[in-house]
Amino acid sequence: MTANLYPQVDPGKLGTHRFGDYAMRFLFGAGISLVAGLAGMAFGPKIGGVLLGFPAILPASLTLIQKKEGKEEASIDSLGAILGAVAMVAFAGVVTVWAASWGVVPSLVVAMIVWFLVAGGLYFLVAAVYRREPAPP
Repeated sequence: MTANLYPQVDPGKLGTHRFGDYAMRFLFGAGISLVAGLAGMAFGPKIGGVLLGFPAILPASLTLIQKKEGKEEASIDSLGAILGAVAMVAFAGVVTVWAASWGVVPSLVVAMIVWFLVAGGLYFLVAAVYRREPAPP
């Protein structure tokens, strides 16, 4: 892969997106949240909660990234979303197991640390694997 795997911040790119790009992200996010809320009302909070775990703006974001920067960049961003989701499962596991006995605030603090460690560890693991891959011919 030739794309840069390290996070970069470029404030100058904020002005390169059209209002419609942001509106599309907002509408995707609002629509998915609405569907999750309606499902929660119809089928109970467990179903609604599971659906709220869906990254609401990811489909719109990946579509825009692919259109503007190419499939490779969108692929890298989707991989980042997967790594973040795995870390979020670790976060949820810590809160689920420890919130009742430790209390909400301590379990959230520990869960946040666990999320950071899992997400960071996975990120650096994947970055190391991509650095070792030979460049395509």
